Amino acid sequence: MASGGMTRQPGAGGHARPSWVADYAMMVAGSAVMSFGISALIIPNRLADGGLTGVAIVLHYLTGLGVGPLYAALNAPLLLWAWRTQGTRFVWRTLVGVALVALGTTACAHLAPPVRDRLLAALYGGLCVGVGVGLVLRAGGSTGGTDILARHMDMVHGWAYGRTMVLVDLGVLTAVGLLVGLPAAMYAWIGTHVAGAATSYLVEGSRRGRLAVVVTRRPTAIALRVAQELRRGATLLPGTGTYTGAERPVLMAAVSERQVVRLRALVAEEDPGAFVILLPAAEVRGEGFTGLSPHVRE
Repeated sequence: MASGGMTRQPGAGGHARPSWVADYAMMVAGSAVMSFGISALIIPNRLADGGLTGVAIVLHYLTGLGVGPLYAALNAPLLLWAWRTQGTRFVWRTLVGVALVALGTTACAHLAPPVRDRLLAALYGGLCVGVGVGLVLRAGGSTGGTDILARHMDMVHGWAYGRTMVLVDLGVLTAVGLLVGLPAAMYAWIGTHVAGAATSYLVEGSRRGRLAVVVTRRPTAIALRVAQELRRGATLLPGTGTYTGAERPVLMAAVSERQVVRLRALVAEEDPGAFVILLPAAEVRGEGFTGLSPHVRE
């Protein structure tokens, strides 16, 4: 959650704009996209989403009650529980996210469905949900639901975060299969995976990179070219070969995915005998990449 500090934004008179304004604007946008996917694509085609949203949709099919009120009601006990176990900072942003999704799905409930094809609805409905959740998470918020349960199971019982999410999703898809039919559950499964992939890309994809570890006899020359051609810094570490006992300097640099090919080429040009290790970096922050946020995110 943002701490409510001020960040400098360009504007009239050069006044600082509170950082939480952009955060809440992103949460509203994400909730709107998610709500459209649920109400205009998923529900009209008798599909479902994963997590607690999926539970609310299944209950909607059974009772005819609105998804928005059902989603808010299902989240209420989880929010009270989280308030006692996970702190007010996390719960406040989650409460806002839940309220926005509940209001958004209610507002979009009467929209005419743009497609009546289950496969397209599953794909693009899942995409809308994934993008919406990703935007909310990037703003430091949460849409509630199984996020709260998974967070608790991870903190208290050591369960992997994804384990709880998968179990809930399987329960929802089983209910959809029994209630609406196996084809609907299969389409919903596709949509759930699209949503997860979209969320992961928005939260992590734009910050992914590669960590290059180069064992070379020409570290200075390679570091200079990395700085000049790739605009990246590098760190030089001392190293010793365990087989030969000879000193082998180790150069370490973080680069973007697009720069990997050029990095390999310039290393080969400077030292054909170099040893290069390229490791996936799930998140790279700092100068030249996504900046380090001054705010504390829950």
